[in-house]
Amino acid sequence: MTPKQLVFMDIDGTLVDEQQHISTFTKQTIRQFSDHARFYVATGRMYASAKIIADEIGAGIIASNGSIFDTGTRQVKRLGAAALKQIITVLQQHPLNAFFFTDHQVFYTGALPSYFQHSDHNRIASPNPHDYIKVPNLSALLDHSAEIINGIIIAENQATALNAINQQLAAMPAAFVVSSSQPNNIELIPQHSGKASAIKAIQTATGIDRHHTFVFGDGDNDVDMFGVADYAVAMGNATPAVQVRAQYVTGTNEQDGIAHFLLAHLPAEKGSINHG
Repeated sequence: MTPKQLVFMDIDGTLVDEQQHISTFTKQTIRQFSDHARFYVATGRMYASAKIIADEIGAGIIASNGSIFDTGTRQVKRLGAAALKQIITVLQQHPLNAFFFTDHQVFYTGALPSYFQHSDHNRIASPNPHDYIKVPNLSALLDHSAEIINGIIIAENQATALNAINQQLAAMPAAFVVSSSQPNNIELIPQHSGKASAIKAIQTATGIDRHHTFVFGDGDNDVDMFGVADYAVAMGNATPAVQVRAQYVTGTNEQDGIAHFLLAHLPAEKGSINHG
């Protein structure tokens, strides 16, 4: 059967729980509708990290906030040297952690936080320890400008510094897009990128329109998806500012919010799924 719907799911705070697991119930529900819908993860994670999760459920991939995605062939946009120079100019004034990504590598200058370090139980970045590359300074990132796809600035309990960086970046000529998935970060993606633009490209490639598209998210970087799907769904754990932008609100990621919404709105299948 040719799929008639598209389903796009953010990963962190949406598809997975706090232990980075997809529940058995959600996996079973996705499997139940695999003939009716084509599933994708749509995440700020880099491609290699997104693939680990996507492979568990047989999903397609939108990664790096829409900078890299699959439409039968892989589509990739990169920040480029001009954008990197602008970003580096600002970062040199603020000693905050910044990380830049290829489809499988992490470039960094300062200390590597535990959530980016290699671990068999850590799916946030790459499972390969050789994919973490420390550069001597921010300017050295320019040597990798042909490889870098996107970046992120992370600072816990430093809202003032993040706001200052955000204002400086916003005042620069537009060579990249600034987004955020959590209050503690600023995400840097190539110009003309975003989860929404990737979804529109996939809609065009599959011939499935917005009236048959479902999107699920919990962060500010998911809001642009809500504008390209009739079924725009915020998770119950999303902030009120995100929820008000969605058409629907479902349960939290810990309550199998995706699965319950799909069961209520996708075509009924024979048999049933027990929530175990």
